[in-house]
Amino acid sequence: MRKLLRIIEHPAVRVAGPVAGVACGGVFLAGLDGRAVGAAFGQVSAWWLGPMLLLGCINLWLRAVRWGVLLAPAAPLPTSRLLGVALSAALAGLALPARGGDAVKLLLASRLPGVKLSDVATAELLERLVDGAIFGAFIAGAAILSGVAGWPLTLGLGALSLYLPSLAAIPLVGWYLGAPALAATVARQAGRPIWHPRRLLAIAAEAAHRRGPRLLAHAARLSLLAWAAEAASYYCLLVAFGWVATPTLPFAAVGVANFAFAVPAAPASVGTFHLPVKSLLVDSFGAEPGLAAAFVVVLHVAVLAPVPLLWLLLTARTRWHAVPVRVR
Repeated sequence: MRKLLRIIEHPAVRVAGPVAGVACGGVFLAGLDGRAVGAAFGQVSAWWLGPMLLLGCINLWLRAVRWGVLLAPAAPLPTSRLLGVALSAALAGLALPARGGDAVKLLLASRLPGVKLSDVATAELLERLVDGAIFGAFIAGAAILSGVAGWPLTLGLGALSLYLPSLAAIPLVGWYLGAPALAATVARQAGRPIWHPRRLLAIAAEAAHRRGPRLLAHAARLSLLAWAAEAASYYCLLVAFGWVATPTLPFAAVGVANFAFAVPAAPASVGTFHLPVKSLLVDSFGAEPGLAAAFVVVLHVAVLAPVPLLWLLLTARTRWHAVPVRVR
């Protein structure tokens, strides 16, 4: 963990993220038409922002439930506590570059009762694989159904070809090794750093053998529900802008937006989020550049807004329960 934190704090890593964000942000701003963007903002129906925020909160809650499933602690952990860790890490990610919130999440999660650092690393790995396969399916499916060619279809099919075999290999490796051989493999890799590929593979195999395919299937179902709720929230924002688009567009946008968030760039993925999502809307789905730019700006804020909102609600709930009650 200390070595990982030292890598994240390296000056080169700190500079690379903001530079990428500034570059992408500059390209995004260079193509803006102020009048068209202003006209798009003027036609927004604010009533649809409420359902969008609600669906965003549902997405975060479902992801916390899924994270608890993937952690597989000895004793079940309250979803509110898991959600608190995820929200604290997300808030840190709003200020830290290069996805620094992930390091905060690892640190906070390793302090949960009955959870080892290897469990946290395994849960994060499986979460990335499950989500990557779902995002690839969203993008590829939307591109095929909408007749969209070019980079979205390539991105979707490429993600499926990368994430699906990796996800399928984990339970197969766990089944093939078996419990005795698996224990010996994990013991041999115990001296390596946590991020070493062989140790990560051993940890993933142990997790798959200990948790089983049913747990992974349950996590995948929760992921589908979570990202379907996110797609519904995107559609609410499309309607708020008066854009009745094809139902496949929100699913493609969810996949592209989350892949953009995964890039280690500036805090809150400023710049790197806006450019690919706008390109998807304009180049692939024929949106007007001004409308697409305004939509992307509001979308970025609306996607991040449930994080501080839920964090404040959890904090208020904790303080309310902590108030002592006097009995007369």
